[in-house]
Amino acid sequence: MILIAGCGYVGERLADLLCEAGQKVCGLTHSPASAARLAEVKPWRVLACDITDAAAVAQVARTLGADAVEAVVHCASSNRGGAEVYRAVYLEGMGHLAEAFSQARLVFTSSSSVYAQTDGSVVTEASPAEPDRETGRLLRATEELVLARGGTVARLAGIYGPGRSFLLKNLLEGNATIEGNDGEGRSINQIHRDDAAGAIAHLLQHKQAGIFNVCDDQPTTQRECFLWLCPLFNLPLPPVTPPNPDRKRGWTHKRVSNARLKAAGWNPRHPSFQSAIAGDPLLVPSILEQVQVETGGMPRSPNIVIIGLMGCGKSSVGRIVSNMIGFRLVDTDTLICEEAKCSIPKIFEREGEAGFRRRESAALRSLLGTRGHVIATGGGIVTQPHNLPLLKHLGYVVWLDASVATLYRRTVGGHDRPLLNEEDPKGKLERLLAARKDLYKALADQRITTDNLTLQETSYGVAESARVWFAASASRGS
Repeated sequence: MILIAGCGYVGERLADLLCEAGQKVCGLTHSPASAARLAEVKPWRVLACDITDAAAVAQVARTLGADAVEAVVHCASSNRGGAEVYRAVYLEGMGHLAEAFSQARLVFTSSSSVYAQTDGSVVTEASPAEPDRETGRLLRATEELVLARGGTVARLAGIYGPGRSFLLKNLLEGNATIEGNDGEGRSINQIHRDDAAGAIAHLLQHKQAGIFNVCDDQPTTQRECFLWLCPLFNLPLPPVTPPNPDRKRGWTHKRVSNARLKAAGWNPRHPSFQSAIAGDPLLVPSILEQVQVETGGMPRSPNIVIIGLMGCGKSSVGRIVSNMIGFRLVDTDTLICEEAKCSIPKIFEREGEAGFRRRESAALRSLLGTRGHVIATGGGIVTQPHNLPLLKHLGYVVWLDASVATLYRRTVGGHDRPLLNEEDPKGKLERLLAARKDLYKALADQRITTDNLTLQETSYGVAESARVWFAASASRGS
């Protein structure tokens, strides 16, 4: 059995990966409420235990049987506490685990913040790790405890992933800066949550001892990162500011090398932050949604996004509008077919609707950074929650609405709409509209009912309403 002390952002994912690989897993959470929540949805065992309490840890050892635990992974978090919390959770907590499970291999998820270098140099596991903060020194003391037992220390770079990216969130909220008098800023060393969990699982599987840096393949300076990130979100480059000496973990500037971990056979799924932005379907939408909820707004790109059920005229109206105002037309269905090199019916036949929806979300993410486009979307694109923040960010959203009778008249006899391939296509349209209407309404900046309008009249309405919206956005400076 593998015991994971701390089933938070990384620990929970690690437990999932180990369980999927056939390992017997038990997770420890600080609170009974968290344990109960996880126990309801996870196939692995969960117990509540405060690892700062030696008696509580000893009780877990009796419950599980100390000899049954092959490895103990310390993934617990300080929850942004100070030195006192660091001492209790890390140093003392690991000490309690080591004592209670004296025969188990120890793995400690430490931090690359123990490297205090400020000269931009590449740091390896052999580089000096001499943090200037008490919290960092407590991490080092915990590392030494583990290493003295022949254990493994995983020094994790900055962790990001779905629902968590301080770098992207600060940029979208307008709080990002480039910290450094040379204009380049400090180095950004990051690791995706899934890759962090995968690296720890790899070290466990291959019984690797010693220190390993867990970082992606491409550390960058803040300026390098923002130079490609800002255009994706239609944002200016953040200002340059002096180094912030009050950062909790200290102001450092170094490039963390993952060469030793890769030599041990591990490779990241997301080798860079840039690849994760494109490849993780939840990363960008989750951060956009956080910004929307917390600030009431988000950066919007200068595009027109047309949504609505099949038959409402999205592609035809999009083509006319693009010609009217000089925008380029892009159709997500066309992007999907070009990528798949086959038709939509063929995609449905081979991959089902779920496969098509994954391709549809990928096509939408590929449009990050576009400007001056009319984007015609598929009717079901709103059914995937992670698409909604992306659609809102990509531009001014217009919903072309129509009655079921109109939609049926426009689609009857077609053979390229897999969702209507049944005996009662009109009934299907009724059900689809009922299921999606509220989604269209909540997302749209403008609703245009097209039943009694020509394509030209509808297109004029889209173009004119967009002109007014863009003018108002410009006056607000957004």
